[in-house]
Amino acid sequence: MKDENRTPLTLLEACTLLARETVSLLESSDQIPTCIDGLMTTLALASSSQTLDDNGVLAGWVCAEYTNAKRFAETGERTESLIKMNTPLPMPDPAMQIDAVCTLLKAAIQNHITPEQWQTVLDAMRTITEMDDLDGMIVTEDPPAGGFLTAGNLRNLLETVDAAFREAHKRLYAEASEQVMT
Repeated sequence: MKDENRTPLTLLEACTLLARETVSLLESSDQIPTCIDGLMTTLALASSSQTLDDNGVLAGWVCAEYTNAKRFAETGERTESLIKMNTPLPMPDPAMQIDAVCTLLKAAIQNHITPEQWQTVLDAMRTITEMDDLDGMIVTEDPPAGGFLTAGNLRNLLETVDAAFREAHKRLYAEASEQVMT
């Protein structure tokens, strides 16, 4: 895609990408990677903006998958993920990765974060670009096995996660109502 045809990522799309990458990292390991806390903190800092307007869906998704991963690490009991992620995942192209990093850094810094929080955000951005092989894609220009991710894919993912949460809440409400009745 030529740069003149690109639309910069919105904060919501950049946070969706961060949540997606965090969940994919949780799903790909039997242990909870040490960088997860930093990724979750970065999502919280970036998404605390008034303009995000996701109703807590992204943070809820990451927390639910973190809880599942923690349970698996402690007990060996695998819990079904909220949504099924495709394998291999499409990767954000280098321009999207750089755009997402810039957007997330700007959002975090607007919250007047501490130097320690800033370092956490920087480490999280480094983790994301390493996971998505930013330097390799720039040098080799090889497309990833899963293809390239688009902003539309991110919007569809958020809609899918939101719908899955709504369905899960309906199920929990129905189960709770049934228990009260019996």
